[in-house]
Amino acid sequence: MMARRYGPRTLILVTLVTVTAASMASVSSFGSSLRGPSQQVKSMPERLAQMQHHFAQVGLVHEALIRGDLPGLRDSAKRLADLEQPPGVAPAAAQYVLAIRIAARRAADARDLATAASATASMLLSCGNCHRGSGTMPVPATPKRADVGGLVGHMLEHQRAVDEMLEGLFIPSESQWIRGATRFRAAPLQRQSLPRDRKLTREILLAEERVHQLADRAIKAGGWSDRGEIYAEVLSTCANCHSLHKVWGPRRSPAR
Repeated sequence: MMARRYGPRTLILVTLVTVTAASMASVSSFGSSLRGPSQQVKSMPERLAQMQHHFAQVGLVHEALIRGDLPGLRDSAKRLADLEQPPGVAPAAAQYVLAIRIAARRAADARDLATAASATASMLLSCGNCHRGSGTMPVPATPKRADVGGLVGHMLEHQRAVDEMLEGLFIPSESQWIRGATRFRAAPLQRQSLPRDRKLTREILLAEERVHQLADRAIKAGGWSDRGEIYAEVLSTCANCHSLHKVWGPRRSPAR
């Protein structure tokens, strides 16, 4: 269906766009599914719903960024920045909620994708820092994905890699981060598989090369701050590639 809508020339861009929807949706159970020995934080239904709403807005910002849709990103980021602090938030967690809103304001005011990517990565790091500080650890569901070969399969591997690195930041989970970064080191795209547009093909190959370089850095990164900076560069690279020829690609279906 996507190929008929956008045409084979833009299939690669459309396929690359469908990133993190499953991960973002699966974390709607934030706080209700925790693991680990330290679970001292009591969950109030109202506060839990508010935190789910905060993370859902972070997801919308993230998805708009991946598409390279800066106007859409600004709208979602502004709504996130204007959200009230959830009721009953512990003082230790309040600082992270505030940090998310401040980063959202930076994203809303961003004039370029790189600035928006940096702000988005900061939001995810704040989520992870809050989870670590409060002794909670969300357990996102792992979506089942069919194995697909060829160009589409390669792009789906990019999707899986970004999903895993994303989860590594907000859970936070070092093993998940490494898993995603390692997945990005898959075999490079073949030129003959790409659209027959010299300029477009060249830019896609440059983005692919850049992602592989970032994957090597991500694996070696020793701290969460460094990982956040690298993830921002990954997002910016994906966004710039997806925004070639103004192709935004499909959007996540609204939650029911």
